[in-house]
Amino acid sequence: MSHRALVAVDRSRAFDATRRFEELAFFHVPFDELNGDQSTETFFTHQVANEGRVAVIGSSGAGKSSLISSVLGPFALDLPERIVPLRVPVAAETDETVTEPGAMARHLVRYVTRWASPELFSPAEKDDFARSIAEVTRRAGTQKVRAFRISLPLWLADAEFAAQVQALGSSYESRGSSTDALEHLKRLVALFDHHGLFPVFVFDDSDTWLRIPGLDRTGVANQFFMRTIRMLAKEVSAGLVVAVHEHYLDLAGYREASAWFTGEVRIPRLIDARAGIEAILRDRLVVAGVEAPIGDVIDAAGIDQLAKFYESGRNLRDVLRVMHRSLQHALSDGVDLITESLVESVVTELSAGA
Repeated sequence: MSHRALVAVDRSRAFDATRRFEELAFFHVPFDELNGDQSTETFFTHQVANEGRVAVIGSSGAGKSSLISSVLGPFALDLPERIVPLRVPVAAETDETVTEPGAMARHLVRYVTRWASPELFSPAEKDDFARSIAEVTRRAGTQKVRAFRISLPLWLADAEFAAQVQALGSSYESRGSSTDALEHLKRLVALFDHHGLFPVFVFDDSDTWLRIPGLDRTGVANQFFMRTIRMLAKEVSAGLVVAVHEHYLDLAGYREASAWFTGEVRIPRLIDARAGIEAILRDRLVVAGVEAPIGDVIDAAGIDQLAKFYESGRNLRDVLRVMHRSLQHALSDGVDLITESLVESVVTELSAGA
């Protein structure tokens, strides 16, 4: 491959290790396809379709958000149309909102109401949604896409239904008690049911409570599982999808909450690391619109090194980070191909800086 072509690969962002949540569904390669079984996407879809409550378990960078965006995204045609996934942000919320059931009920009422209210979105946000819809339409071609999908506001999926949600949600008095908030949330959920729809609250950014040097927020995670998830499971007739970092599994709160989940989906390791990584890289080139075989970007020995790196206990985000950095070095060195030695040097470089 020519150096100019490598520049085109870099410009396409094909190997970016992190992406906006809205883009993840385009780049997700099903684990079921990579591992030749039905224990991940198929099982997850079945659980959500049966109106279950699902914990998606894995380390940071393993693919929890990617999996969620795919199974609940625009191309998830195996999921019944009545399922309405609602991605609930918690990373920027106060500890009280996350750990107090009444405060969470209030947060959900406000969130669902906003998701149904076009006037509450800025022109820039509306432009982002328009670009996202156009990209989904372009990638779908003649394929059908879901009306209700994660990260798409209700008012863009069904304006008439959204107007009813907005009217009901706007009648909530935010200064009311925790009981008032919960009752109003139940009324909102009942409105979905009246229209033959089933809301699924999705919490995918819970890794924010991981313990980091100088700040231990595992207590927040513990209370979230013990109190908030308990309330949602026992009091609200809605589905749940919760991303659960594997470090949370030993928390007393999660052990208690696990009884309220109908299923656990564990992000699997690749059974054949080399074949899986090559498939992921190849697919990313296609999705990014790069008309080049993977062998023209990285040689076979380079992929072997990526697989070896993954098998040392690293995750897929780490692999993509190495691939992206290797591409940068290839460009700066003026070479035409990512080689084994280049990958090895990047692995050493990143390991030294870890």
